[in-house]
Amino acid sequence: MKLLKLSTLTLMTVLSLTACGGDDKAKDNKASTETPKEDKNLLLDMTMESLKMPMEAIQSSDQVSAEEKACVSKIDLNSQRPVIKEAMDKAFTKKEIEELNAFYAKPEVQKVTNYGREQIFIQMGLPVKETAEKPSKEEMQIVAEFAKTEMGQKYAKFNLSEDANASNQKVNTFIKEELDKCGLGEEQAKK
Repeated sequence: MKLLKLSTLTLMTVLSLTACGGDDKAKDNKASTETPKEDKNLLLDMTMESLKMPMEAIQSSDQVSAEEKACVSKIDLNSQRPVIKEAMDKAFTKKEIEELNAFYAKPEVQKVTNYGREQIFIQMGLPVKETAEKPSKEEMQIVAEFAKTEMGQKYAKFNLSEDANASNQKVNTFIKEELDKCGLGEEQAKK
């Protein structure tokens, strides 16, 4: 099944595109990733929202049984919030996190990253609830220019690290193990 074979790749891709927070779609899904009052970090919130997206895609797939969907609904993504926060706090200064939060809070940046994530889901044959508006060339240029900056490169390196101790790798491992428990891992997809 295409969905199941690509689940790990999808999760890794979503983790590398962590800018969907701040819009109405993200607020609708607040229950399972609610932010503690002392922990106001837009990047962290966006990452947590991004973790939910593949789970929602699995939940809405007609290729997944009711039993598997029930199992997926029990995966505690909130357990990964401290892992991600600790990694962010180690990788970035408070001022850098503020700078990243300010950049990713811009509506045009959210538009570009939401659209990019949606296109990945579509290419992988995963369901998309609502179609994101295609960003303009000018909006795409804002993100492209940021990606060239020192801060943009540092954030990309943080998100794409292949080090086993990197937060994205730890979270991917957690999710892969949880999907395996639900019978949706890569090994089950090969059968």
